[in-house]
Amino acid sequence: MRRLCCLILLLCVLAGTLTFVHASTGSFIVEAGKDYYYKIEMASTDRLHLTFVTTGDSSSEFRFSITFPNSTYLDLGEVDKYSTSFTSDTTGTCELYFDNTNSMQPTFIALNYEVDHYILGIPQMIFALIVILVLVLVIVIGYVVMGKYS
Repeated sequence: MRRLCCLILLLCVLAGTLTFVHASTGSFIVEAGKDYYYKIEMASTDRLHLTFVTTGDSSSEFRFSITFPNSTYLDLGEVDKYSTSFTSDTTGTCELYFDNTNSMQPTFIALNYEVDHYILGIPQMIFALIVILVLVLVIVIGYVVMGKYS
C-alpha cells in the first residue's frame, strides 16, 4: 500500500510539472515614430485569449493589427483597447503588430494573453487528469486482483 501512495504522489508531482497553459502578462512602451511586433507560438486547436489596453495621448495615431497562425491579416486601425478569443486551426505564429509610427507621443501597452492547449478536443489539464485517474484505477485493480491470489 505504501508503494501505491508513493506512485500516486509521484504522478501528481509529474502532472504538476507539465505545462498546461501558457499565459503572460506584460507591459511595454512603443516609442513615438516606432513600431513593435509581439509573437505568440500556437499549435493547431490551441485557444488564445488576448487583451491589451493602451495609455497615452488620446490624439495619438496608434494602430494595431494582428496576423493569425493561418496567415489571415486583420487591421483594426486606431484602437486603445482590444480583446479577442479564437481557436487556431493551424500550427504557427500569431503576430501582434503595434504601430506608433505616425504619433508624436509614446504609447504604453498593457498586454495579457493565455494560450489553452487541447488534446483530442479536451483541455490538456483535464486530459492529463483523466490519464492519471485511469492509471491509478488500473493500479488499484491490479493490487486487488494480486491480493486475491496471495
